[in-house]
Formats: sequence, C-alpha cells, structure tokens
Amino acid sequence: MLNKDWKSRMDYLSLKKHPKTIPEHFSEDKKINLLVVDDEPAICEVVQQYFQFNGYSCDTATHVKNALDFLNVGPYDLVITDIRMPDLDGTYLLKEIMKNYPDTAVIMMTGVDDIMQAVECLKIGAYDYIPKPFDLDELNVAVDRALERRNLLRERRTYKELLEGKVHERTLELVRAYDEIEKTYQRTLETLVSALDLREKSTAGHSKRSVEYTRLLAQQLKIRGKKIINITRGALLHDVGKIGIPDVILLKPGTFSDDEWKLMRKHPEIGYEMLKDIKFLEGAMDIVLYHHERWDGKGYPKSLKGNNIPIGARIFAVIDAFDAITSKRVYRDARSFEKAREIIWENVDTQFDPDVVEAFSKIPLEKLEIVYQISIIKDINSLSVPKVSI
Repeated sequence: MLNKDWKSRMDYLSLKKHPKTIPEHFSEDKKINLLVVDDEPAICEVVQQYFQFNGYSCDTATHVKNALDFLNVGPYDLVITDIRMPDLDGTYLLKEIMKNYPDTAVIMMTGVDDIMQAVECLKIGAYDYIPKPFDLDELNVAVDRALERRNLLRERRTYKELLEGKVHERTLELVRAYDEIEKTYQRTLETLVSALDLREKSTAGHSKRSVEYTRLLAQQLKIRGKKIINITRGALLHDVGKIGIPDVILLKPGTFSDDEWKLMRKHPEIGYEMLKDIKFLEGAMDIVLYHHERWDGKGYPKSLKGNNIPIGARIFAVIDAFDAITSKRVYRDARSFEKAREIIWENVDTQFDPDVVEAFSKIPLEKLEIVYQISIIKDINSLSVPKVSI
C-alpha cells in the first residue's frame, strides 16, 4: 500500500524545496537509467518523479511483462522492483535480470511480511532491499550504494578480462616461441643426421625414413603425446654415435674383422655419451643406447632382455631391421616389404618383441610404401644441382 505521507511528499518534490543534485556516477550528458516496477501506479509515480528531479532517467512498469519489454529495448543501470505482484512476481523478474542483464543492479521493495523472501532475493543476486513504507531519501542512498557496487564489480570484471586477455596473449607468444625453439632443435638434429647420411652413402635416407616408420608403429601401439616425440627423436638420432667410428671401418664394403666389429658395436655408447647432457633429448636416449638390444638378451651394449628393454628401443629394433632389409646395400639388393615382414616374424621371441611385431604386421603396406617413396623423392631433390646459364 502507498504510505499516506507519500501524498504530501509530492509537494516536497519541487525544485525550490528539493534542488536538483547530480550523483557522482554520471555526468549531465549521460544519465543513469532506472526502471521502477510496482503494481501500484501511485508508488511508481512518486519514485519516478523523485529520481527525475534528482537527475536520473526513470521509467515505470506496473507488470513484470512490461518491465521485461522495457529491459529488452534498452539497457538499464538499476531496477527497483516490488516483490509481491499479480501474475509474475519480483523474484521472477530478478532471476530474468540476473540471467539476461547481468550488468543491471536490482533493489527489492518489500512489505514487512516479505523480509525472508527479500533475503532470498539477496542470495539470488539482488543488491539490496527496502521495506515498505520507505523514505525516499533512504531509497536514494540505497540506489547510490547499489550503483557504486555495480560499478566496482564492472570495473573488476573489466580488469579481470583485460588481465586474462594479456595472459592469453602472452601465453600465445610463449607457445609460438616454444614452437620455434622446437622447430630449431628439430632442424639442427636433421642437419646433423644429414651430415652422417652423406658420410655413409650406403645408408642414405635411413634415419629420416626410420623416423616415419617408427611414428606409424608407435601410433599403432597407441603411443601419444610427448612419448611419441621422444621416440621419433631417438629414431632420428639412433646412429649418431657412428660419427666416432673411423671411415676405414664405417665405409668398409666387405665383412668386418673381429676387432672392427667390436669397435663398430660401440656406436650406441658413443652416441649416448655425445647426447646425454642435452636436456631436451633425455627422452630419446633409450633408443640411442639400446636400439641393438635383443628380446632374448643377446644384444648389445647391455645385454638387456625382454621387457627390461625400453619400449622405444623395442619398437625401433623392428623398424631398423625392416629398413635395412628393404634397402639396397653394396653386398645385396633390397628385399620386398612382404619378405622383410616374413623375416622379422621368423625372429620373434629371439630378436624382437612379439607384441611389437604383431602391431607392425597390422600397418598397411601401402602406408609403409608411401614413406619409402617420399624418402626417395627427397633424396633425389637433395642431390639435384640447379642449371646455371652461361
């Protein structure tokens, strides 16, 4: 109900007795927009005139549906709404505002019997509540307080969004920088391996080809993420220790003597010693050191057996043999992919891990053939010499 004193307050709302004051929240050219919602038109009129005299822009609605129409047309800084109204009530309006107009502050007007409901509205998101009948000056204080709180929340949110944007931007910069470092590392490794391939021409392309074969087999074994990166790097660098083997042995076309073979077998340990202190290659060391171990424990350099051999080395052992069998050597021609698989199967349980060989046999030969053909094309391109006009 409208308090009887409010009728006389209309006289109070004159420019002579109540001079216009401009709140700190806005300037003359940008008014604060208020919306008053109450099913009693007299209350809407009194509150509207009070705030208009105080420099606000103020609309009124006597039904929640009308209020939602107003909200849908233009933004409001604050809504003052009664709780009890016919049909849809103030609590419903509050929830709609919280959902669709989160930047709009809400003050609830309530009768003495609705105090508990007003408290529930505060929990939903209302900024304040004013018991009826109320003093308009007290309502004005509540409005100022709600607008100040709203502005602080908006500033904090804007600052948070700005900060998150800067963090996101900086994160992208770091990711790009990290990716560039990774690419630089990879190019450096490939250059190193290319130098080795040029030295040992009989196995040209072996390391790079083995990387792609290894990737296919690791994926077949459901290996993902950083682990597959480490395994492929190990595949690329597996023979880097051959840099420490003299040319007279490394490039020898015939059979090695016992002493030469003994020295040749040291290349995994030489490679390991070369690379062990490089932090980003830690995960690749298993293949560099153990790629000549055998499933039956008769490999080198540590004579590891079965699952004691790291999975990366077990994978690469199969790939290393496959590429050797299918590549041409000075002492024999290349074998077919089908023959290579047959030979590998013959050495399951002695040289190779049965589970790894099983996975390898499920890779379509067409995929392996594509890897091989691409490596041949790259080799031809790397050897081509551009024509020079005279």
